[in-house]
Amino acid sequence: MRSSFNRIGKILALILCIAVTAVPISALPVCRADAAEPVVVVIDPGHGGSNLGTDYLPIPEKTYIMVVAMYMKEQLEKYQNVEVYLTHTKDVDMSLKERAEFASSVNADFLFSLHFNMSLSHSLYGSEVWVPSTGQLYSQGYSAANEFLTQFEEMGLFNRGIKTRIGSSGKSDYYGIIRESSLRDIPAVIVEHCHVDNINDTPYIQSPDRLKEFGVRDAEAVARYFGLISKDGRTDYSDYAPLAVPVPSSRVCDDTTPPTYVTADLIKYDQTGKYATVELTAVDEESAIQYYSYSYDGGLTWSALQPWAKGSPTVTVSVSMGYGRKDTLIFKAYNLYDRSTESNVVKLK
Repeated sequence: MRSSFNRIGKILALILCIAVTAVPISALPVCRADAAEPVVVVIDPGHGGSNLGTDYLPIPEKTYIMVVAMYMKEQLEKYQNVEVYLTHTKDVDMSLKERAEFASSVNADFLFSLHFNMSLSHSLYGSEVWVPSTGQLYSQGYSAANEFLTQFEEMGLFNRGIKTRIGSSGKSDYYGIIRESSLRDIPAVIVEHCHVDNINDTPYIQSPDRLKEFGVRDAEAVARYFGLISKDGRTDYSDYAPLAVPVPSSRVCDDTTPPTYVTADLIKYDQTGKYATVELTAVDEESAIQYYSYSYDGGLTWSALQPWAKGSPTVTVSVSMGYGRKDTLIFKAYNLYDRSTESNVVKLK
C-alpha cells in the first residue's frame, strides 16, 4: 500500500498545479456482513492505459479516478468482515469483460465502477449513478446507488438521479461493465461523481482533500449499504436499513421522450428593478424534472441550467432581465435524462 500512496502523492502534486473548473413484486433484502463469509467488494477505477476517459482537463479522468479508488479501498478496509479488491492498480489497458471476469474470480458481492463525467455542451452538473435494468440486480444497484448520492448531496453536489440505459437491441444494458457483470450475476453500478467541465462541480476536484473525501464517502456508502462495523468499533452500521427497492417485473428502461408539457405564467414584472417572477409547471410521466433554463431573445441563447425543486411539478422563479429592451421570456424544462421541452412565450409588455 505504501508504494501505491507514494504514487498518489505524485498525482496529487500534479493536481495542485492546475486550476479547473417498475412494477413491484417483492422487496429485496440486502446482504449483511457475516463473520464466516466476508463481503467481497471490487472497486473498478474507470479507464486506464490508452483509455484516458474524460480528457477535458490537463490531467485525464483515469488519473483522478485512481486516486479516489485508492482512498476508497483504504477507508473500506477499516471495516470488519470485508475483502476489498481493485480491478487494476497500474495504468493499464483492461477490457470491461476482463474487469467483470476479475470480479467473478474473487466471488465479488458487488462491483463499483468509479468515474468522473462531462457533457458535450459543458452545461450539465451534478452526480449520477447508472444501475442494471432488470430483476434483483436492479434492486441491489438502486439501493446502493442511493447511498452514494446521499453522500454526494451532503458534500453539496446536485443529485442527477439513479438511471438505467438500454442498448439499441432493447434486450440488454448499454454500459459494458454493467452488462458483463450482470452476465456473471454480479450487481454493478457506475458512479459518476461529478462533472469536470462545469463551474458548479470543478471545485470538488481542485483539492487533494476533496478527492480524498470522494474516496472516503464512496467507502462509507458501501459500508452503510452492507451494514458494516469498523474495526475500532466506533462506527456501527449493523442496524442501518438501506433503501428497500422492489424487484421490477420487467426491464426498467430509460426515458427517451421529453417532458409532456411546460407552462409559464407571469406573476409579476418589475420594470424598475428589471426582473420577472414566473410560475413554471412541468409534467413528465416517465421521469423527474431536474433543471430549467430561460431565454429572453426568442431562444437564440439560453441561461445556464438552474436546479428544479425536486418532487414538485411547479416552481416559482425570478429572472433578472438586465439592461436593454426585452419583451418576452421563454423557458425549457429538462427531465432526468436531459431531454427538454419549451414553454409558451411569456409577454412582459
